[in-house]
Amino acid sequence: MRWWLGARRTRLMLPLALAAFLLPLLAVQHTRVVLPSLIGSPRVALTLFVPVPFVACLMHALESRVPAPEDSGVRPVGRYDAALVTAAATAALCCALLTAALGGTQEAAAAGRNVLFLTGLMLLGHAAFGASAVLVPVAWLVLVVGVGFRGPVPRPWTVVPHSAHDLPAALAALLVYAAGLVALVRSPRKAP
Repeated sequence: MRWWLGARRTRLMLPLALAAFLLPLLAVQHTRVVLPSLIGSPRVALTLFVPVPFVACLMHALESRVPAPEDSGVRPVGRYDAALVTAAATAALCCALLTAALGGTQEAAAAGRNVLFLTGLMLLGHAAFGASAVLVPVAWLVLVVGVGFRGPVPRPWTVVPHSAHDLPAALAALLVYAAGLVALVRSPRKAP
């Protein structure tokens, strides 16, 4: 277990991932900007983009593997990785909920939900595309900003711009996150 923690650089990457999430969240939780879009100019909370560095740090941790021992070993490395992702995402969600409780803004709570959703998207993409899957959450955000609004109202499929109290968005985030964890555990980890 110790070699796996060292290979994933958990002592460096987990605090870095949480700091890369929490510091921008505190800085921009009350900020909305008008972004160019194909179907108007929606006012978007900047907290929409806060989970991206967190997801990138998680991908870096998952990709910092030692192929020879991991491929030939009998330990359940996929389950270890899923536990690492779960611990990090849970910590980010708790930070977001605490920030929302202390700051009185629901944008922080929505950012916590978005961490789960975008992490799940990244994990699903990781099973198919490998390390380049870090771009899947970014592509999702670009798609949402580009065509995900009908006037000022986000479309139902977008998930990330919905309010923190939106139950379908929360359920979609949990389903995508769970599917991503399953894909992480079941996808082959052999080096190319």
